Amino acid sequence: MRPSKFLLRVVGLYALPLWLACAGCRNSDLPEIARVTGTVTYKGKPVPSMMVNFMPTAGRPSWGKTDAEGRYEMNYDADNMGVMTGHHKVYFNPAVATIDGGASKKSKEQVAAGVGLSPEDMKDILQKYGKEDSTKLEVDVKKDPTVLDLKLD
Repeated sequence: MRPSKFLLRVVGLYALPLWLACAGCRNSDLPEIARVTGTVTYKGKPVPSMMVNFMPTAGRPSWGKTDAEGRYEMNYDADNMGVMTGHHKVYFNPAVATIDGGASKKSKEQVAAGVGLSPEDMKDILQKYGKEDSTKLEVDVKKDPTVLDLKLD
């Protein structure tokens, strides 16, 4: 038995607005996010195994980890890649952990070696860029996608 044209029109009349309303509901609570990728270098050389942190002026931070060539891609959360659009402070932490929290000289040497830097270079990076409240590195993310090559000196 074929449905009548009237029945199809009635179903369509109610289904179309419902479908359109639901189409706009997905991720409506997310802020505007832009995919951000790039490379981290220190004195011209790639920095591997470093956590990259983007802290917006207001809102949720994003993070990424550099690979062996210093490349990174930012994560907003477990389901979304990128960062909130807007102004961010950028700071770094080694991706390797130590038993004593990096307090001993041996731990500092191991952390630096894990990142591929000398202990002096690692200390320099962490002094300049290792904390959100003291980093001098700030960026503006305005569009999707954005490539930001972060050159540390």
